[in-house]
Amino acid sequence: MKAAKWMVLAAAGMLAACGGDDNGTTGPGNGGSRTFSAEVTGDLETSVKGAALFGTKTDEAQGTLFGLEMAETGDGESVIQIIRLGGEIPAPGTYEIKDAINTNPGSGDFVAMAFDSDNGEPTAIFVATGGTLTVTSSTATSFKGTFTFDAEGGLFSDPETTLRINVAGTFHAAHATADLHLNAIRSR
Repeated sequence: MKAAKWMVLAAAGMLAACGGDDNGTTGPGNGGSRTFSAEVTGDLETSVKGAALFGTKTDEAQGTLFGLEMAETGDGESVIQIIRLGGEIPAPGTYEIKDAINTNPGSGDFVAMAFDSDNGEPTAIFVATGGTLTVTSSTATSFKGTFTFDAEGGLFSDPETTLRINVAGTFHAAHATADLHLNAIRSR
């Protein structure tokens, strides 16, 4: 089944956590600029919020990547990742998030993934099949906007069952002070 095939490919893109230096002065609850919130609807439903960082990474296999990493804080362990292949930091505007399951995104394209884990063990992964990223502010230290994307994926405990979700949210990300853990699927 297609779900098992792309789950194996996407698992290589799993994040451990966001990079950066959290000195407690920014982030959720402190009025700082490292926050996001999102609603997940569809076959699974939940609300997530936490810390948001952005930056670039050069990877030998994948080239330069720009990424927005959003990691749930508190009891949750969800991560949402939006990546631009080619690494250019986007200016304000609206950008299409490409279907990374049924197409082959190229340089300049955006892809997105959502991950869930329990006690550090991956439990689910979802890969975007389309959506939009709207950037309202983009500076060297701050990246703000909204996003929405549809995604397909499933639970690692049941890789033959495809689940469909929509992820929609807002972010106000700070520039990462350390390398981000960005990985992206370049082909099916």
